[in-house]
Amino acid sequence: MIRGIACYHPKNKVDNEYFIEHFKKKGENIEGLLQTTGRKSRYISDDENETILTMGYQAAKEVLEKVYVKPSQIGLLIFSSGTPEYMLPPNSVKLHAMLGVGQKCCVYDLNANCAGMIVALDQASRAMQNNQNIKYALIVGSDQLNKYSRYDEALAYSNFGDSACAMVLENVFHTDRGVLDSEYYTNSSNHDKMVFPAKGLSSVMRDRSLSTQDKLVQWTPFDYGGAFHSAKISIEEILFRNNLNKKDIKKYFLSQFAWKSIVGVCEELGEDIEKFTFIGDEFGYTGTTSPMLACAKSMEDGELQSGDYVIFWTVGAGTTCACSLYRY
Repeated sequence: MIRGIACYHPKNKVDNEYFIEHFKKKGENIEGLLQTTGRKSRYISDDENETILTMGYQAAKEVLEKVYVKPSQIGLLIFSSGTPEYMLPPNSVKLHAMLGVGQKCCVYDLNANCAGMIVALDQASRAMQNNQNIKYALIVGSDQLNKYSRYDEALAYSNFGDSACAMVLENVFHTDRGVLDSEYYTNSSNHDKMVFPAKGLSSVMRDRSLSTQDKLVQWTPFDYGGAFHSAKISIEEILFRNNLNKKDIKKYFLSQFAWKSIVGVCEELGEDIEKFTFIGDEFGYTGTTSPMLACAKSMEDGELQSGDYVIFWTVGAGTTCACSLYRY
């Protein structure tokens, strides 16, 4: 079960006005887009030495201190990012060294893009259920999507914020708390709509004449409504399998990609919008950490009590979606 969560974001806060003026100079009005996504601000690093690793380290250090768990007690460390700083060694190994984690630890990176931390929570929970030797797991997510966005693509450039999130899981036996079930949905027909690097990593290394544009995120507009519609289907399926009703769910922690999309899922479910935590107005869209920032906010505000059922759901590029039923 989740022992604790901590989050980190850069100090540099960027309000909508910057992006409105940026695109106004290009003859584009993005105010309607910002209303749809629900953005008001986002945190974007202006320190060239700040990376997903340094951000992840700050979040991990804070959560370990918060829950009084020593790095040497971690038996599983998963690092989730869609914008990894290193391909070799894994970023998780770098973080292992930075934190001083012990040698008896399974360590790996996970890249499911924005679905990463929910997938990692599911994998870690199932691994711990079948391995009593893992007492604590550390899951760290960190993304800097704005850094790799094209300045002329409004949806990407104005939407993304930087953040890191870390959670410690504790292996508690004979309990009905923690991850109870998971459901996945993948429709790969959009595999070419959001691509990073735009021309592939091999081209970045091989082609010295490659433009900067082709090294960044390529965002081709597409209809992502089907992904959010799948949220309703996955949520209802997972509730049916576990003999639960929507009234049993205390909170929903969904992808913070767009406020309008969250409202759409809420309406399709016939739910109360107050059960859906939205933090995308302050943090922007933060990739893999997105639903976990929402969870951390609810925990911080004391909205969750022991025994509460919550739903995690998010979507990653491609398109792939992950949904988990969790008992707090």
